[in-house]
Amino acid sequence: MSTHTAAVSDHYHHHRDRLGDQVDDEDELIRLAQAGDTTAFGRLYDRYLPSIYRYTYSKTTSRSAAEDLTSETFLRAFRAIARRPRAQLNFAAWLITIARNVVIDHHRSGWSRLAIVTDEVDPQVDDSIGPEQAALASVSEASLRRAMDHLPEDQRECLLMRFFAGLSISETAAAMDRSDGAVKQLQFRATNRLRRILDGL
Repeated sequence: MSTHTAAVSDHYHHHRDRLGDQVDDEDELIRLAQAGDTTAFGRLYDRYLPSIYRYTYSKTTSRSAAEDLTSETFLRAFRAIARRPRAQLNFAAWLITIARNVVIDHHRSGWSRLAIVTDEVDPQVDDSIGPEQAALASVSEASLRRAMDHLPEDQRECLLMRFFAGLSISETAAAMDRSDGAVKQLQFRATNRLRRILDGL
């Protein structure tokens, strides 16, 4: 964990004992975070840190860059959630939207080109993703990356959110501003196209 990430984590976990174990409902944690409760936001941070890290890492292939981008995502989220609270907030979808913008800013900055690519990606998806994961499990990371580069942007984003960030269909749909059915079709088309591309590599 980078110093930046550790500092962010410490910030949100300050006075953690104050909240105790009595609050674990996500809607309540969001409401408290919107009211400026850093401990409640720390709970949300713990819950979504792995998914956001996997998403940013899949976009950068550098652990240090992914840690910085993940920290920036949560910093932006913390500032925004108190400034512009929403009555209904799909936190996972909102967070991945922020992460996407952070990644775009990162690639525009040019310093991403300095990152050393040495790490292997571990998608770490749950069983709810479906049988597509089994078909892709034996594919080398390098081949998968090359194949992903050949996908249309929307298909690539869908797979990154589902396979790397571990979002559900509904969370991915909210992040992409599409219906659940549209995301299911998009994932189906993307995985089929990915298999065809991999067969040709």
